[in-house]
Amino acid sequence: MATLAILAASFILSLIVSRRGKKTSTGDATDDWNIGGRSLPLFVVIGTQFASAMGGGVLVGQVGNAYNNGLAMLIYSFFAVLPFLIFMLIGNWIRANEFETIPDMLGSFCDNDLFVRILSSVLTILVPFGWLINQLTAFAKIYREITGIPLEILIVSMAVISILFVMPAGMKTVAWTDFFFACFMILMMVVTFVFVAKNGGSLAEVKAALPEEIIGFPKGFVSVGWTTIFLWIFSTVPGGMTNQMYFQRICAIKEKKQINKSLAITCIVTLIALGWSCFLGMGIRAMNPNIEGENATGWLLTQLPVWLIALFAGLIVATIMSTISSAAQSVVVNITHDIYQQLHPEVSSQKALKLSRLLSVLVMAVACVLAILFPHVLSVLVTTYAYSAAGLAAPMYLGYALRKKNKVTTMGLRASMICGILGCILSTLLKSTIPYVIWGILASVVALFLVSALTKGSAKALDE
Repeated sequence: MATLAILAASFILSLIVSRRGKKTSTGDATDDWNIGGRSLPLFVVIGTQFASAMGGGVLVGQVGNAYNNGLAMLIYSFFAVLPFLIFMLIGNWIRANEFETIPDMLGSFCDNDLFVRILSSVLTILVPFGWLINQLTAFAKIYREITGIPLEILIVSMAVISILFVMPAGMKTVAWTDFFFACFMILMMVVTFVFVAKNGGSLAEVKAALPEEIIGFPKGFVSVGWTTIFLWIFSTVPGGMTNQMYFQRICAIKEKKQINKSLAITCIVTLIALGWSCFLGMGIRAMNPNIEGENATGWLLTQLPVWLIALFAGLIVATIMSTISSAAQSVVVNITHDIYQQLHPEVSSQKALKLSRLLSVLVMAVACVLAILFPHVLSVLVTTYAYSAAGLAAPMYLGYALRKKNKVTTMGLRASMICGILGCILSTLLKSTIPYVIWGILASVVALFLVSALTKGSAKALDE
């Protein structure tokens, strides 16, 4: 009942936002769909950034990580929020140029070269589409344990419900319902914190119940080893720096001067939430040291009173649905704005909006099929995350840094993205012990400078 109440309240909110949006719209329907009409207040942007960043992985993966590794989870948490701080370096410039997507940004470096825009769109889509499949599967697996309902039915049900939150007005409804979900997440974090603290004992008792190697200071912070910490850096930071869901919310904020404030507060709130998952994981281990880390959240559910199980079930839905709806909306924007409208520039705003709604259904349908056919896709998703970052990080950030120095060409941008992908493929085939995202980014950087230098005289270099 609690879950249904949360969903109903959120859906009503989305309809209200959609109706109000029609009255206050600037006239460009796709602007509202893509980036909320650039009208989102500060608190909504913080809420939707936080909700999109959390996802179901925090409830399962990060709690399990903390269960196994203790304080080292806090190091991971710092790397996870670092992209928000990096976006602060370019956030004001992104908003001042009124971009809507990452391909918009890269297009500004090369006179909107069609190849650059389309390839960067494909690379950008990889991450949110991967999140979409992963979150559908995560929801189904968790709720199958609670309800016994078959995986396929749960995946389709979540997809249908999620699409209802995207349909009314795209980003505008997604952002406002994300804010609602974020408030509920924070409330539930407080409730579960109190429950675990009460049942797991005081901090001193929790510390006494855990192995010294994962709780001691300072060695607990590096209990996983420096190699794993190094891998964490490249598994979280590059992907976050090129995550369009974060990028879009910078574009959607109403007050330009509040961009850095929104990112800084989001960073703090997300870090606190990840700290909560660290405490939760360690508290569960103090209560029961004999379970697998990935099952820590599931075990906790069996210990909660019925009323709290109902609320926790709602928390699961809120965290996962916020990511699913955000991911679906981001994928559709890339397909419509960065591919279809580039190939058909004469298309009207209303037709593009209709196409966006149709594509929302199609994208969700494809994600459902893949989630059902391949329920164990985590390794594939990690790979696509790396490929996306390898192809986009250098063009985005070096392109920005060198935009006034006349050192980057269109051919250089093309080569940078292609070589980033090839660097990942080659290092994977050679079974390199160094993360392939590193090789991909290095290849992308080298190609950007080398090809730009070779084509500077014959290709259009960056003007600004």
